Amino acid sequence: MSALPGKVAVDGVTEIYGEKVFVLSFLQGRDPNWCKRPFFARYDEKATWLTDLVPAMGEKEFFYENKLQEILKIQS
Repeated sequence: MSALPGKVAVDGVTEIYGEKVFVLSFLQGRDPNWCKRPFFARYDEKATWLTDLVPAMGEKEFFYENKLQEILKIQS
């Protein structure tokens, strides 16, 4: 899916430490270092977009969020 941080692939669904999660990765990102780095969102069968997802395993935010805010400030 194309989203603000970049193009995100849903690589699958799995269970990690007993938590059902989406496995995601960037195909393209505002920061090229984000690409091909798997990250995890809590499984939500009602989610339809990246903004509907929340980080898995107790994380407060996805790994790219701070850098994305820096990039957006520079561009504005």
